[in-house]
Amino acid sequence: MNIPILMTKLNKPEIPYLVISRESRLKDSDWANMILVSAQAGSGKSTIVSAWLSEQSKAYCWYSLDDWDNNLIQFFTYLIAGIKPIDLQVSQELKHLLAAFQSIGFEAFLKALINQLHAIKSPYILIFDDYHLIRNQLIHEVIKTILDHFPPFMQLVLITREDPPFPLAKMRADKKLLEIRISQLRFTEEEVKKYFLKQLNISLEEKHIRLIYLSIEGWIAGLQMLALSMQGIDDITGFIHSFSKNQHYVMDYLMEEVLERQPLEIKEFLLRTSILDFFSKDLCDAVLQLETGSSNHIIEKLMKTNCFIVSTDLTHKWFRYHHLFRDVLRQRLSQESKQEMEALHGLAGIWYKSNGFTQESIHHFLEANDFEEAAKIIECKWSEMDIQLQSASWLDMVKKLPPIILEKSPVLTMGYGWALLDLGDTEASLEWFKKSQELYNVYQTDGNLENIIINDRTQFDLLPATIASAYGYIAAATGDVEGVFTHSHNALNLIPDNQYFKRAVVEMLLGIAHWSKGNLKEAESIIIRSFKNIKKARNPIFENSYYMVLGELYIHQDKLNKGKAMFEQTISRLKKDNLVTILLPSLYLALGKIAFLQNENTKAHSLLEESKKYGQRYALMDWEYKYYLLLARIYCSEKLYDLSLDCINESKRYYYLNPIPEDVSIDEVEKKIVLEVAHHQPSSVLDIGDKNMIAFKKEHINQSLSEPLTVRELEVLSLIVSGLSNKEICDKLFLALSTVKGYNQNIFGKLEVNSRTKAAAKAMELGLI
Repeated sequence: MNIPILMTKLNKPEIPYLVISRESRLKDSDWANMILVSAQAGSGKSTIVSAWLSEQSKAYCWYSLDDWDNNLIQFFTYLIAGIKPIDLQVSQELKHLLAAFQSIGFEAFLKALINQLHAIKSPYILIFDDYHLIRNQLIHEVIKTILDHFPPFMQLVLITREDPPFPLAKMRADKKLLEIRISQLRFTEEEVKKYFLKQLNISLEEKHIRLIYLSIEGWIAGLQMLALSMQGIDDITGFIHSFSKNQHYVMDYLMEEVLERQPLEIKEFLLRTSILDFFSKDLCDAVLQLETGSSNHIIEKLMKTNCFIVSTDLTHKWFRYHHLFRDVLRQRLSQESKQEMEALHGLAGIWYKSNGFTQESIHHFLEANDFEEAAKIIECKWSEMDIQLQSASWLDMVKKLPPIILEKSPVLTMGYGWALLDLGDTEASLEWFKKSQELYNVYQTDGNLENIIINDRTQFDLLPATIASAYGYIAAATGDVEGVFTHSHNALNLIPDNQYFKRAVVEMLLGIAHWSKGNLKEAESIIIRSFKNIKKARNPIFENSYYMVLGELYIHQDKLNKGKAMFEQTISRLKKDNLVTILLPSLYLALGKIAFLQNENTKAHSLLEESKKYGQRYALMDWEYKYYLLLARIYCSEKLYDLSLDCINESKRYYYLNPIPEDVSIDEVEKKIVLEVAHHQPSSVLDIGDKNMIAFKKEHINQSLSEPLTVRELEVLSLIVSGLSNKEICDKLFLALSTVKGYNQNIFGKLEVNSRTKAAAKAMELGLI
């Protein structure tokens, strides 16, 4: 999904001109992996980080989080856009991978993200502002995984009102965490004195400074509000005494003072624009229904008086209110008129919609209780987001609509079903498809639009074909081959010729059904036909995945050289264009399978190493399963049965159901190994081919140990010998540090040593590595 980026969310807030320098709190902080700035609202958290960042020479990404950033795809989209100024190539690679998110899954994408962050070779900083707004556990897992596999050139900054759910105690103990709390953010009495001298150009008496300090306790937002309240007041002493008597209600008291002292025009502007998280003069004109440019002079005046307004870009086109000030304004506005608030949200929704900001427009229409308008946008986005494999994000949006809207929309109910199907909830999806078909039938019967909502006429007309396609997909997932034939033919009869993507998906299902029935020639013909539609749909991940599918079919047809040529050409093209490199591990694996089937085990081992080199960074969801399965077959052919059975166990751990038929199943491979072990007689080394002699000797040495090393332990041992640290092994194999240390202890015990150095020496001495 091409989510429109509101670039102001990725801009560092501009520092107010009259600010007390306080960035020294973050001086000499390079040693910290993470800087946690955690304190209550109005403590100056963002200001101190922004000021510190202005002194840094490092590249950085500042990401201002909002409630809707709990949408995982939106979170990744903005993060990738923020990384672009740090490293363009990494950002582009991640963008391609995100386009394939639904095909590769969360874990594979997360692994890719970590590896790409490690690929950045110059110092950089990631800042997440308002992290307390994040409730999505998957986003917490993203940050936690970054902390576990921390990129060497990165520094992470979290600005939050409450501590995040991460192992902070361990980070403190490891001296990787710098914490800035309210005690460090409070103004001292001396800073209070300097602040008022700068703001109001007045020198307050020490007793007044003391009174203010005791009342506000160095709270920066309170000081700012007090300074605004004192502007234009002659009797400063009387005001301070009056204020100090109301210290238990300091914000309410100061808020009233600030608002009531503003001209009516300014007061109305502040209250009504507080519904906006970010605003520009054009947006304010639209929301307040003012003449073009009318808001500009008000914004300029607010900036000059430092009225809790922050510029979020250097061009001063976008602004936001201080979060605490905005919250108080919203509370005051909600007390005046709920209807007016809804009307303002509705106008904001219209502006965002007309300017192409879908997510923001939906948010404001929902806040306006204008569910029909929100539903219209969500419905019209389904087709685009479905093609781009972003149904999970679409589902997040549609779930915010009330049931009464969903129950009237055949397209929304159909989309809801497809989204559930994409997420693996087949049973629940069937209910939604049934509802959708019923609504479609009702409309076709009496054409009554009062009880039926149709916003996307094209998708409505395609609805029978789309539902038939879904039933074909369900049949394929459940192994109902005859059902695939029935529903796929039905769908193809209903889908217009110009709906290339829809036809390609159904044709691929039909081709795979013929494949599973053994009709390989018919399967090849249908899949080639589907590729013509895939090319017209212009989707790189689908187009290049097609070559993988067809290449596998050639293996089943024993056209090994034809399959080999297809895989090699695809690898060459992907490397040249630097496109969808997540396919490379699977492509090299397929070449390794062909080498094995052509009795070239040495070449097969080499290709598997190449596959693993890419696969350790990122791969499709079924790659690890297929990698260990092929390795088991190779070891079995070399009579290395223990290693072969180890690989079978690893393959079972990563088992992934794929609709594409396998040339041999994991059960068949395991059965073959067990039978060969049962009938195997000890033989001389001469029975093993010369090209497999080294592998045989290594395994012979391994088996001579009192307890042989497993495949995974041999992997870890080879990395120890190559000089990698535990942390580097952890990052390379994408394992927890504790897991790597556990493997180390197993290796030490089996080799009868007590250190990594001695383990490496013993392995070399024995000839294990």
